[in-house]
Amino acid sequence: MTLSAILEAIRAAGDSQVSKIETQAYTQCNEILANTRLEAKQVNADAHAKAVAPAYKERACIIQRARLEALQILGNAREEFVDSALAQIHGQLANIHTDESYPQILQRLIEEALAELKGSLAAPGMIQLEADPRDQAALECIFHDMGLDLSVRYTLDCWGGLVAKSEDGRVAAINTLEARLERATPYLRRYLAALFENEEPEVEIGQIAERQLVSK
Repeated sequence: MTLSAILEAIRAAGDSQVSKIETQAYTQCNEILANTRLEAKQVNADAHAKAVAPAYKERACIIQRARLEALQILGNAREEFVDSALAQIHGQLANIHTDESYPQILQRLIEEALAELKGSLAAPGMIQLEADPRDQAALECIFHDMGLDLSVRYTLDCWGGLVAKSEDGRVAAINTLEARLERATPYLRRYLAALFENEEPEVEIGQIAERQLVSK
């Protein structure tokens, strides 16, 4: 082989090597660029997440506070509703003597008081009653209709009803409207609160009172 041919072969081999190196470099550059772009997107996403995380936490806190405040407002409104309804019942019972249904209510209270003492006394004649002076006429009519002859002391100052005692005072049935309301108040509070929560059709407070105060 001539010197010229040998030099040409060396040059050709060098060109091929250079071309191969250039191709590899180009490929590597593209890979590096692609990886750099991915890393940049990830860095940007991480930075965004880090930046908005406090905002999401604050938003959750705000929502939680709003819910607690709403529950407190609802609870206060419920208590006001219940207290207002009980005040209405209190007012109606305090003036029930003027209601035309009062004689029937009074008779029911008498029957319950006597039934409560039944079995604890030797004879019905030993029962002593205490009542409000305003009920004297109504009681006399009720006793006449019931065929009862009982001793009554008109010493009470109450909305209505009476107290029945044994002769020695050891057994007593306190069946005044004040006492009935006090015993019924826990139920009435639950009933009225449920009525408020469920938004049931409005019920007359007087009907609730009569139902719970003069019935077992």
